Amino acid sequence: MPSATDRTFDDIVIGAGMAGLTVGALLANAGRRVLLLEAHDTPGGYAHTFVKGRYKFCAQVHYIFGCSPGQPVYEVYKRLGLTDRVKFNRLDPEGFDHVIVGGERVAIPNGMAKYRDQLIHRFPDAARPLRRFFSVMIGMSDEIDALPDDLRLRDALTAPFRFPRSIRYRTWTLQDLYDHVGMPQLLQAILAGQSGDYLLPPNEVSLGLHVALVANYDRGAFYPQQHYSHMVESLADHIRHAPGCELLLETEVASIQAEGGRVRGVTTKDGTVYKAQRCVSNADPRVTLRMIDAPVEPKFRERVVYPYSTSTVTLYLGIKGIDLREHGFGDFNVWHYPHDDINEIYRRQVEQHDLSDPWLFLSTPTLHSDAPGLAPDGEQILEVATSCNYEHFASLKRRGHKIYSKEKTRVRDRILDILEARYIPGLRSHLAMKLAGTPLTNERFCRAPRGNAYGSNLSADAIWPRVPHETPFDNLFMVNASAGYPSVGGTMSAGLRLADRLLAS
Repeated sequence: MPSATDRTFDDIVIGAGMAGLTVGALLANAGRRVLLLEAHDTPGGYAHTFVKGRYKFCAQVHYIFGCSPGQPVYEVYKRLGLTDRVKFNRLDPEGFDHVIVGGERVAIPNGMAKYRDQLIHRFPDAARPLRRFFSVMIGMSDEIDALPDDLRLRDALTAPFRFPRSIRYRTWTLQDLYDHVGMPQLLQAILAGQSGDYLLPPNEVSLGLHVALVANYDRGAFYPQQHYSHMVESLADHIRHAPGCELLLETEVASIQAEGGRVRGVTTKDGTVYKAQRCVSNADPRVTLRMIDAPVEPKFRERVVYPYSTSTVTLYLGIKGIDLREHGFGDFNVWHYPHDDINEIYRRQVEQHDLSDPWLFLSTPTLHSDAPGLAPDGEQILEVATSCNYEHFASLKRRGHKIYSKEKTRVRDRILDILEARYIPGLRSHLAMKLAGTPLTNERFCRAPRGNAYGSNLSADAIWPRVPHETPFDNLFMVNASAGYPSVGGTMSAGLRLADRLLAS
């Protein structure tokens, strides 16, 4: 048997997030000898599941898109022969997201034209701005669907005729469109109700990104039938059981060895060297560049300079003795906003570190699937998230663990106050588990720099262009939320496209 320092593979994948797992599984399925190295003790990145007492929680992912036949997530499992094993429940198509602004509750159905008509029926005085708004949304969605994966010269020459809206609005924010059509304030908040899916207010988020996000969930919002751990482990096991392949957990890559414009292999923190013909990094692009032990051309380094997306505070709650369905929850998510100025809400939370009256995302996984495994029989879980400032929590931690813990507890208790007052009276008396995570939690367990939730920032002035998959080294590639797009659907789609490209080369 060769020693560890002589181990050679066809492909090394750094990081077992959803993009890395996708690339690794598809390459292994094609007969490539794949080594996947993951620093954490479980695969999945933000989609990983952790155990706390008698409960299991997914770290950050709550619902996903792209799971219907012909869509990227489904296509990955289809190619691996896993569609009979990995199935998805569709959230309520008549209202997969419920947006609550003040006391106004609106259910978002699948079908943008249907949603438009329901809003016009409910808010007839806003019929004109609603029609103008959805005309742009639907038109841009159709153009985004028609965009080729690889733009060629012919595409650039014909773009003004084929993609006029995408070109016209490419630098617009969502707020720009609101102002352009004269959208009333309350409807601005309702239509931006899914803002937590990119963690930006209307006056910052790229309009194109907002359209893409809304359009993808419009085609169906899903939850894994046997929960996220099963979805993730199915990909991991496909690598583990493939001939000549390995998936090593708690194995952090310290450096990427490069010479003569090519990567030779990687060295792990314990000094073990692995060699390969090709390397794919699922790690953050800025982290990846720091690992390369050879000079990297300045022009490429400039491409990998970007602000990170906002981070989150998340509550993980185990609940017994009540049924959340009796308190306004069900086969859908709930978005809570204290008032209709979402720009101000985000500004207060992120810039002023004020979480006294935050927006909240409320997810009920035990109501999205009746498969066992998340909670004891008869009990349920509730996951709650909102946006916050990384540096605020990091500075408190630098001042001392007690100061940091006190703030974390204060924020947790304030969110519980809101839940009890607005949604679940007496909630505290039914809590069998309460756990809070901060940006530092995300940084530690998900290896997300500055606790970022979605890779590089998705604002209108930062989203274009994304980090390329290619690097100055002809056998090193990157794929993740920044070299691609965020979310499970986005990263798996990027992983699928990269795998196809690598297998065709």
